[in-house]
Amino acid sequence: MKPLRIAQISDFHVTHLTWNPLRLFSKRILGNLNWVFHRRNRFSEEPLRALIPLLPKLELDWIFLGGDLTTTSLPEEFAKAKAIVNQFPAPCIAVPGNHDHYTYPAYYQKRFYRSFANPTPDSPFRLAEHGVEAHRLNSSYWLVALDTALATNLYSSRGLFSEQQEASLRQLLTSLPPNASILLLNHYPFFQNDVRRHSLKGGEKLEALIRKEPRIKAYLHGHSHRHTIADLQPSGLPLLLDSGSAADQEIGTWNLLTLDDEKIQIDLYRWNGQWRLSSSEQIFWQRKS
Repeated sequence: MKPLRIAQISDFHVTHLTWNPLRLFSKRILGNLNWVFHRRNRFSEEPLRALIPLLPKLELDWIFLGGDLTTTSLPEEFAKAKAIVNQFPAPCIAVPGNHDHYTYPAYYQKRFYRSFANPTPDSPFRLAEHGVEAHRLNSSYWLVALDTALATNLYSSRGLFSEQQEASLRQLLTSLPPNASILLLNHYPFFQNDVRRHSLKGGEKLEALIRKEPRIKAYLHGHSHRHTIADLQPSGLPLLLDSGSAADQEIGTWNLLTLDDEKIQIDLYRWNGQWRLSSSEQIFWQRKS
């Protein structure tokens, strides 16, 4: 089998500042102030634009986008993020983050899904409707994508893995081939974040489900802005991959994943004025379908 090559990229935080009072009568005023006083010195579109000439050289089969493509879910932010993604050289599968559902109007209007349409799923479930969908990546691998983001109050960025979503995910997994190798993509980590108001409510239920499903080889996420590779296979859980933020000028990162039936190679790219290959690591699969 030809190795499967995937770019795992997350947390663009594309920003459009507005001081229109009608647009600030929401959580967005906090997001704007946070950007002005903190994030504007860290996050930039320059690393994102630098991906455009780099990615075509990597012979990618797929690109996974782990959410938070915008900062306050303004239409202008979605348009700018979409303009960047449209120049990527491979099919993209995107899940929303909490910043993509930042306000209640953006959430209920499904603004994220108007801008980012995934390829047609290979199952009856749809991310925008059921919070879960599946894509066949090649003859061995499947991607299961989750949307656990939702609009929250002023000081919260928590996600939710609901009972309805849990039921849909169980039904979807039952429909996949018994010998499938599954990658799970979600914006949030399933374990509790170090700040409770940033964590995934129902994460313990998702963890329990994953523990009982050995076909899930890797769990891919963003949200924390901290690049992480954690091989939890010896403890009965999958490999965890947090790609970090690709827009962070100080510690920007993303992953190039190369997979075959036996293993995964993780090539870490870091930003230092340009994208450089920083390290490579191979991990063999221990969980068996």
